[in-house]
Amino acid sequence: MPGSSSKSGGRGPSSSPLPHAMVPPSRPLRPSRYAPVSAAIFFLVGSTTLFFCFTCPWLSERFSVTVPIYNGVIFLFVLANFCMATFMDPGIFPRAEEDEDKEDDFRAPLYKTVEIKGIQVRMKWCSTCRFYRPPRCSHCSVCDNCVENPGQ
Repeated sequence: MPGSSSKSGGRGPSSSPLPHAMVPPSRPLRPSRYAPVSAAIFFLVGSTTLFFCFTCPWLSERFSVTVPIYNGVIFLFVLANFCMATFMDPGIFPRAEEDEDKEDDFRAPLYKTVEIKGIQVRMKWCSTCRFYRPPRCSHCSVCDNCVENPGQ
């Protein structure tokens, strides 16, 4: 381009006279990881609000005042369990470092017996996470981590 002293021919960031006038590259729209949780809470609270506004007055007149109270207690129970399932730590065990046991993956025995508080415990080798899983722990195929199973 005549009159342009830039080496790029007037294109690119060097042609702008002001460095702060550069336009950042556009980022593709990525959904937030909180979007599903927000949508679930919105639908849960929204449908319950509609139920309490439109259906509960009729149920309390037709049957008993205890129906809305019972439904309110059940709603609080459901909301508390939803929040606990969403925001509590699932008990993920961290994976072994890359340089920690590179060779042990192929030579490690499948089971290892250790003594914990005077009790012999058999621990299984997890080839994905590269460590012996502690008791009440299993490998989750969904999150691809070893997680603690508190119900066992």
